[in-house]
Amino acid sequence: MKLFLTFIISLFLTSNIFAQPSMRSKKNELIRQYTFKSFSLADSKSDSIRILSYLIVPNNVLKFIKKDVTFESSYQAKITIKKKRGEQIGRKSWSNTLTTNSYTESSSKKISTIHFYEFKVPPGDYIISSELFDMDSNESGIINRELKLAKSKNDFFLFEPFLIDSFEGNWGLDDNEIPIISNIIGKTSVKPTLFVSGKIDTGQYNINVTINSTNKKELWNQSFDIYSDENYFYQKITIPDEVISKGLSKKIYVTLEQGKSKKKETLIFGVTREGFSKSISNLNQAILAMRYILVDDQYKTMRRSNPEKQEELFLEFWKEKDPTPDTKRNELQDEYFSRVAYANNAFKGSTDGWRTHMGEIYIKFGRPDDIEEYSDPFTRVYQQRWHYYKINKYFDFMDETGFGDFRLTSPFYGGNTW
Repeated sequence: MKLFLTFIISLFLTSNIFAQPSMRSKKNELIRQYTFKSFSLADSKSDSIRILSYLIVPNNVLKFIKKDVTFESSYQAKITIKKKRGEQIGRKSWSNTLTTNSYTESSSKKISTIHFYEFKVPPGDYIISSELFDMDSNESGIINRELKLAKSKNDFFLFEPFLIDSFEGNWGLDDNEIPIISNIIGKTSVKPTLFVSGKIDTGQYNINVTINSTNKKELWNQSFDIYSDENYFYQKITIPDEVISKGLSKKIYVTLEQGKSKKKETLIFGVTREGFSKSISNLNQAILAMRYILVDDQYKTMRRSNPEKQEELFLEFWKEKDPTPDTKRNELQDEYFSRVAYANNAFKGSTDGWRTHMGEIYIKFGRPDDIEEYSDPFTRVYQQRWHYYKINKYFDFMDETGFGDFRLTSPFYGGNTW
């Protein structure tokens, strides 16, 4: 199954990619941002689980070469799935060449290519991976996701719910339906809907959906009694517009009950609003991540204010820094929180990615011009040096544990590019 489509993207945000570790010293570019996400749902065969996987490549992560009056970029992409402790059980590869008519198109974050593939696997624990190789820049990167799909004792199971919207094509659901990869509902969303799937016995079952605001206030609560002749189900539940429009972030609680069996899953989703970057789904978390650019008094005041005052202070701060105040978009705010989003995905470990040493440097200075990697096969100590040539700086990180917890080898005190 080969499906890819270049389009003006409005449903998706970028996610993380990691430079691949090396057992020798080498020079390497930090891989730019692309998105990879998978969704699990029930299959008509009781011993199978459907894995819908999506690899999304924005134009701006690729290197385009000028060809007469056009620009061209070639890359290879791959999605693989393997048992957590075992062999590879599925793989799909693509080779693609993109052609644009202008430099603006070739460097756009909004024009993307989607690669979609569906795997079917038995219950178990898996690692699903995506790889992207830019054939023009020789940059490459990999994203790994862990899937815990162990079989339940009584064949009663609720998969993680997700949001879907309308988009032309066949993306593994009904025609013209696609998951909202970022869990962010934007202004261009057509019909955002909650998708719930699970394994059951034939007969009556109940689904309860509760939606709360970030301050735990209940916004919506609905219960659905449903009868099924099958031992699996798909249910699409439309979220009312008046619920979607309240606040920036909400949490959905889904409860599945049948007889004495009961399963629960949750989903956090955000809504874009004017004055707020699309990367922001929670104002409290956004303010926390502004720690690197706020002075102490500003930070304390914003953190301690009530929600209404927080929003006012937040908007005032970014309005003063808007490089293009005559437009709706605040490019500086978008750039800052896209870096925060990247850091949270790329450098997350025992704490949020933006709080890590690598996350802090990435947010303050952006994408390094070069990365040098060193690793010792005997001590298993990994090191990286990030080069920023324009400001004549470099930063050394060391992972002494081998678990990806990179720390600066010497403390950094100083400013940033903001």
